[in-house]
Formats: sequence, C-alpha cells, structure tokens
Amino acid sequence: MDDRSLMLALGRLERALVRVEQGLDAGPRSLSHDESEALFRLAERHRTLRETTETAIERIDRLLGNG
Repeated sequence: MDDRSLMLALGRLERALVRVEQGLDAGPRSLSHDESEALFRLAERHRTLRETTETAIERIDRLLGNG
C-alpha cells in the first residue's frame, strides 16, 4: 500500500471511529441482550481499530522523521 492509500485509509478509519464514539456518547437506553452483546463487540472492535490506527500513525511519523 502506498503512502497516499495508507493516509486515505487512516482518514476513513478515523472518521468511522468518530461516528462510533458519537453513537456511544448518545447515551444508554434500555437494550435487549442481543443489542448489549452487539454493543460490547462494537466497543471491542473500536478499541482494536483505535490501537491499530494509533500504531500506524506512530509508524508514519517515524518514517517521516517526525517522531
């Protein structure tokens, strides 16, 4: 993946994470068991994506000599 593609992918990931965070910030409501399970899986995926994004950004910074 070239630098431009990587940066575009990271931008899409960041925007997706913002949407997830906004959804979580909307506040709790009464959830069914299935919805609670789905929310838990989504939160776990969010954590993983955030960590992956942060690691990729750190790597890019090192490659560019900014870190």
